[in-house]
Amino acid sequence: MDQEVEETVRVLLQKTGDSSEFIQKVADQSLGLMVGNVTPARAMAALTANGVNHRNPLIRRCTAEHLLTVVEQIGAEKLLSGTRDSTELLVRTLVKLAQDSNQDTRFYGRKMLNILMPHPKFDGYLKQCLPSHDLRDVMATIKSVGYLLALIVIALLSLNPKGFMLVLFFNTRSSLDTLVPPQPVVRRSSLRSLEVMDQLKELNKLLTAKEFQMRMEGIMLLTDHCRNNPQFVSLNIIQIFDDFTLRLQDSNKKVNQYALESVVSMIPILRDGLHPVMVSMVTVVTDNLNSKNSGIYSAAVKVLETLITHLGNALFILFLPWRYPFQASNQIFQNGPLLPDLAMLVTSVYPRKPQAVERHVLPILWYFLSNMIGNGVLPGRSGNVRTVVCKLAKTLHKEMGPTLLDHAASQPQHVIKNLQDLLGMELQ
Repeated sequence: MDQEVEETVRVLLQKTGDSSEFIQKVADQSLGLMVGNVTPARAMAALTANGVNHRNPLIRRCTAEHLLTVVEQIGAEKLLSGTRDSTELLVRTLVKLAQDSNQDTRFYGRKMLNILMPHPKFDGYLKQCLPSHDLRDVMATIKSVGYLLALIVIALLSLNPKGFMLVLFFNTRSSLDTLVPPQPVVRRSSLRSLEVMDQLKELNKLLTAKEFQMRMEGIMLLTDHCRNNPQFVSLNIIQIFDDFTLRLQDSNKKVNQYALESVVSMIPILRDGLHPVMVSMVTVVTDNLNSKNSGIYSAAVKVLETLITHLGNALFILFLPWRYPFQASNQIFQNGPLLPDLAMLVTSVYPRKPQAVERHVLPILWYFLSNMIGNGVLPGRSGNVRTVVCKLAKTLHKEMGPTLLDHAASQPQHVIKNLQDLLGMELQ
């Protein structure tokens, strides 16, 4: 059976995303039987290759569930004793699942991370996989409160002079697992009144319906709530977006595009109320930049442009690393349209938050300088990005001065040469 694992997993995972609940259930059961009767390492490789990055949230959820079974079978000792590349890939994969837009997928991802966390090598691999330079303090905080309380507590951004911090929690099954700013104290009865509960149930029913027409009605209803009762949406943003985020990558292209277009109108209304769901939303929206459907691609670009406009430049830059390290191609900017916006963000943010730019924008520049071939084409892409990359390099050099070249000194020689060529071209 081991020889057929790869193909069997691929076919069964596809069936777990079928519109028929009966087929989903049978495929899920078959996967469970297979995982329990083949070599765990082969099962893990097949599940990771075919399900972790799938666009269908049902398939990612099923993948995470069965990966948990395999991780429990193998154990932390063996999993973290492999080659460096394979172990780093494993940790990145589990962190990606722990950040997934689907609540169940996040839960399984965190359970797997909890299995690895007691191992002495885990901290080291986590440091290499996460973007924060403050991870040492973060891990000390985690250990002080206990592994079962939280996986990561990261202070990302001070939003006001009093030092109000955004904090990321990763462990409970509760939806409160993304960037959660302190909420105003509101009477519990007003939050969970019968009317509010009925509204939430109606939204959930429509947004998760089988018929695509009903899902579109759910998106329309949510848009109406944003316009007519934005406080209701803001106070229940996590619960609502657990369902709505799935529509941002709906298997039906009409629903997918309509959801993206609707977000554009929601952002100016909800603004700061979106902070708790920002990571999952940006993750899902950027996935749509891979779409071959021009309508979906354009709508995704529009969402990101609207986020930049209405949520503040510094805040958007600080969300980049949550996307960047788990996707080497960095879809947010590699397709070209948003690169000019990034140069604009640098000009706006660097005078106030130079460290944010150095930590989160320079890796993007290094990526382009490392991967551009010929006259500025990225492998596998048809568009030429040399002009916009040149603008980004010039803007960074203008703001950072010689510091940019100091940072570049640690990069490979071809990256340094490409940077010098771009700056030389611009300075002529």
